[in-house]
Amino acid sequence: MTYLKSFFVGMVAALIASTIYVCVVFVLPILLPFLLSRITSTGGSGAAGVAVSSGPVLVIAVVAFIAGFYWQLRRTR
Repeated sequence: MTYLKSFFVGMVAALIASTIYVCVVFVLPILLPFLLSRITSTGGSGAAGVAVSSGPVLVIAVVAFIAGFYWQLRRTR
């Protein structure tokens, strides 16, 4: 049962970490130029493009899974 709970905590940690990473990678490059043009009143369009590859997302998910699994395993023992 300990390993099953650790597995689920690892999966949740991986899902949360990868979701946060993807949101930051998508939102910041699009939102930041728009906000800067609004703050400085330059009237620019604030257009931006975004490209995300799956490599970093997979690495972040694996690292978060290992961290969540290990944390839950140590916590229950």
